[in-house]
Amino acid sequence: MHRFLSFLAKRRLTQRAQYGLPIVLVGLATLLRLVAPLDIAPFLLYLPIIVFVALSVGWGPGSVGTALSTVIAAGLFMRSNETATLTVGQVVALCQYVIVGATMVVVASALRRAIIDNEVTLGRVDETNRVLVESRESLLLAKREAEAAREEAEVAKEAAEGANRAKSSFLANMSHELRTPLSAVIGYSEMMEEEVEDLGETGLLADLGKIKSNARHLLSLINDVLDLSKIEANRMDTSAEDVEVATLVEEAASTVGALVGQKNNQLVVEVAPDVGAMHTDVVKLRQCLFNLLSNASKFTENGRITLHVHREGEMGAATLLFRIADTGIGMTEEQIGRLFQRFSQADEATTRKFGGTGLGLAITRAFAQLLGGDIAVESTYGQGTTFTLRLPAYMPEQQTYEDGSAVAGQEEKGERQTVLVIDDDPAQRDLMVRFLERQNFTVRTASNGPSGLEIARMVRPRAITLDVMMPHVDGWAVLSALKADPELAKIPVVMVTFHSDKGLSAALGAAEHVDKPVQWDKLRRLMERFRDADGDVLVVDDDPGVRERLRRTLERQGWSVVEAADGREALAKVVHGPPRAILLDLTMPVMDGFAFLHDLRERPGCADIPVIVFSARELSTEDRNRLHEADRILAKTTSLKDVTAELRVLVPTPVDEPGP
Repeated sequence: MHRFLSFLAKRRLTQRAQYGLPIVLVGLATLLRLVAPLDIAPFLLYLPIIVFVALSVGWGPGSVGTALSTVIAAGLFMRSNETATLTVGQVVALCQYVIVGATMVVVASALRRAIIDNEVTLGRVDETNRVLVESRESLLLAKREAEAAREEAEVAKEAAEGANRAKSSFLANMSHELRTPLSAVIGYSEMMEEEVEDLGETGLLADLGKIKSNARHLLSLINDVLDLSKIEANRMDTSAEDVEVATLVEEAASTVGALVGQKNNQLVVEVAPDVGAMHTDVVKLRQCLFNLLSNASKFTENGRITLHVHREGEMGAATLLFRIADTGIGMTEEQIGRLFQRFSQADEATTRKFGGTGLGLAITRAFAQLLGGDIAVESTYGQGTTFTLRLPAYMPEQQTYEDGSAVAGQEEKGERQTVLVIDDDPAQRDLMVRFLERQNFTVRTASNGPSGLEIARMVRPRAITLDVMMPHVDGWAVLSALKADPELAKIPVVMVTFHSDKGLSAALGAAEHVDKPVQWDKLRRLMERFRDADGDVLVVDDDPGVRERLRRTLERQGWSVVEAADGREALAKVVHGPPRAILLDLTMPVMDGFAFLHDLRERPGCADIPVIVFSARELSTEDRNRLHEADRILAKTTSLKDVTAELRVLVPTPVDEPGP
């Protein structure tokens, strides 16, 4: 039906044909009525025609058909009456016919318009769908082309990287081969200078000096190429150590002092008092400072070179900024854009006038990134240049991807077997380092209290050994600062000193006191206790069976466990390594749970250790008042599953989670 109506609605006739259609159809129906008289009302012949005309050509021709058919129907009525008048019933019938016919014309016309609009909409949808299909095909084609181009680019990239690595490996090997004979040339030149001087041939000394000077210059260039090739080939290693920043800066400044003075420049060193210590590759940092200061000296004459150092941030996020500013020739924006390109200087005129290979700054940036930082430059042409070297106070460990390329990654905080030694005596520090390393501890050292505090915040060691008699800030002040810092208060501190005030040590929160000269067996036993105390949860119960069940349950959940049979033993364990949580029985020999809890909360750094009382004792109101400092109170009838659930609420994540 819809297709038929659509077919009729889409027909396009001329206006004459449109208005002629109802006349012809009404005439044919009238002729049929006259030729073959039917015993039906004339309206029944005309209504289908009116609906057909209105659907086919619209309401105008439909209205004409209605009017014409009404007149003819009136004539047929009068013919049947054999009079020229109509009865009342016939007039009523004609009025009803007109109303019905007009209604049919309106409805059919509206239906015709709806069909036409629907066909137009469907046509637009079909066109849109065709465009979308074509667009989808175009996108699929573009995607395939992009994937093919990406694959080609990946192949080209791998080939280029392989060629670059091969080139860098070749340069590294060749540079090494060139350094050996050059070292021999320099060595023989120095020997010949001594022999010529002994023979009195002073005229040859100048020539030998030129040979040695040029050989050293060539060796310096080869060293730069070797460093660059190692970086490109991912063969440049780092070796981090603790260093006092102020001392390092003073050494670097004194080394380049003569070079700075060659062009009558003045070197000014400004070191902030709180720069403290840093853990980095000292050799590469020193080389970065040498390169930057040498570069400033090269392009500055009768001017001023300033090396300013200060610290930003705190603890593990601290950063050291080394700012080298000069009043030299400066650079344009274009020159800055190619400044760090390898084998490139600002421009050819600069190269001709000042010399150089263009490797120094490229190597400096590569070293800075290798140490976990970067370098930035600001310059005004004709006024000077400022380089800012930004490095983390604690250098990330060097890791590698599967292809061997280096990537920076922060060393895990809180190394569980690291000991920090704070002592101003270099000989004592050396002895402690040797002893502790033989006990399989990793060792960090600090020569004064402020540096020790800074390293402790960065490393979070397993334990700290601390001298008392130190300049500026003594051991007691350092111990107080450690215990006052919530992040460091739980780290056990061993006082290693000639000052034998054990009472003061204990009062300030020290775990142990060892007299100098050190009895190494005693210190070894003490350090083993620190190692043994290393656990997430301390289970305090005099029943071995209960301790065993708790240990097995907790270890299956990924917790490490330390056990104690009574309160006194538990306090000793806490002193040598505060746990993350404590499961505490109440009824025990030697020292019961009530006394243990009271003493625990009195100790520095132990006030916030979560304690779960796990006891079979019937608790009175007085008992519960005495346990107000406990975090949870559970009966021993509580399931072990619920105990571990409470533990996870208090300490959400174990330190040593099991691997996947």
